[in-house]
Amino acid sequence: MAKRKRERVVVEPIGEIRRFEMPWAAAPGRLVNPEIGLCSIALRAGDHAPYEIDVTVLDAPDHRLVRAGVWLAHRVVDDRGEWYLATDEWTPWLPAERIERMGDVDLPDTLADLVRPFRRGAALGPVVALNCRREEYALRGPHAELVAVLRDDRVQVRAGGVVTASYREVTVVGVEARLTGSHLGWLTERLTSVGGARVDEFPPLAQRIGAPATGLSDFPAPRACRPGDSLENVWGYRVGSRLRALTYADLALRADAPDALADLRGQLLELRTQCRGFTPLLDPTWSRSLCGDLQGVLDDLADSPKPLAVLNSERYLRLLDRLMSATRAPALGDHSAQPAGVSLAAELRARQLEFLRIAGTLAEDSTDETWQDALAAAVAVLDSCGVQVRPDKSVQRLARRMGRIADLLQECVHAVEAYAAIAVDALTSAEAFKAGRRFERLDAEQRVARLDFLDQWAQRGRKLTLREDA
Repeated sequence: MAKRKRERVVVEPIGEIRRFEMPWAAAPGRLVNPEIGLCSIALRAGDHAPYEIDVTVLDAPDHRLVRAGVWLAHRVVDDRGEWYLATDEWTPWLPAERIERMGDVDLPDTLADLVRPFRRGAALGPVVALNCRREEYALRGPHAELVAVLRDDRVQVRAGGVVTASYREVTVVGVEARLTGSHLGWLTERLTSVGGARVDEFPPLAQRIGAPATGLSDFPAPRACRPGDSLENVWGYRVGSRLRALTYADLALRADAPDALADLRGQLLELRTQCRGFTPLLDPTWSRSLCGDLQGVLDDLADSPKPLAVLNSERYLRLLDRLMSATRAPALGDHSAQPAGVSLAAELRARQLEFLRIAGTLAEDSTDETWQDALAAAVAVLDSCGVQVRPDKSVQRLARRMGRIADLLQECVHAVEAYAAIAVDALTSAEAFKAGRRFERLDAEQRVARLDFLDQWAQRGRKLTLREDA
């Protein structure tokens, strides 16, 4: 009888990682098979020795930090307490991972300040506790070479003292491409035979914890808007995107990054533009209140020599809460479902008509209120240009021209504004005399500015045709 030809065994190195969801009490047995080159398995020691860790996640009751991708926790390892902060979304202004030895029972001020843009005014407290035990096993070949490492993680999740979830994750990692297809096939068969399920990735920890940690982030991912999107969606995308950028600027300012203050102010101004540009589609009272809060923070930043004090102020934190709510529940009323492209373009045309009407009535003897109305109408056109869904070249051209006109009109009312800012009753006689002289000079400059504007209006007005810029 002829000798049977031996089958060739494929031993190409795979070099992959395999992950398995395992039953809590599963016992796969001894993972040794000398016939394929897995000759021994042993529990690892030293830096890889088994260990247990207790983690208490700190958050607001609605898990707003976790939903934003920020993990703040107190950990106990080998009876040693430590504070832990990590994120994979807000680097470099938040550390990817930061660990501080526990020197006090209270959360360090440095960590509390770092997460303040996410917690806002909410109090932090324990929301969930995890008990984690890790064991690592070394799988070796015929010459005692390390072929793979098997990591076995068992985690229990408790909320309110009650176990809400228990899970076990087993990971097989090849070492230096020594793990072959034969090894992987046999290991997979052994682990699945006792109830394991191979997965591409393990579920994120937030999913293991469950609601409300699995809720939507307060910082929606930015996306491009389309003219057919509803006003509610476009508002949510725009404000959500600006809010995310504002939070980056906030974190950068807390980290003392250059130009962070200018960036923060720029984001607040853009948010104000969105708010004013959507008016009157928004509820007028709600819109005025939100714009007032934005302007209040801008004024605080301009007046305060310590911007960090503003970032920790009640007014600023209240504004962040309002902006969070505004992304999800804008006061658009019956306008919510209207297509944004058509609605915002119609509002731009209406504002342009209103400006042309007021500007056409201006004369040398027009009242201060009329000149102020013209400036307000010009700014309204600019704000409306800034919220168009997909502004074409004509809208961009209109915005440039209206910007120049608004600057000219500002010079036409600056004396009026300067006088309104003077607390006359609080001035001494000398101060009143000095203020009067200054106002006379400003008033003369204002009269010249108004005459210049009227001289140029005929030419400038012709360039603001609705046909060209609609």
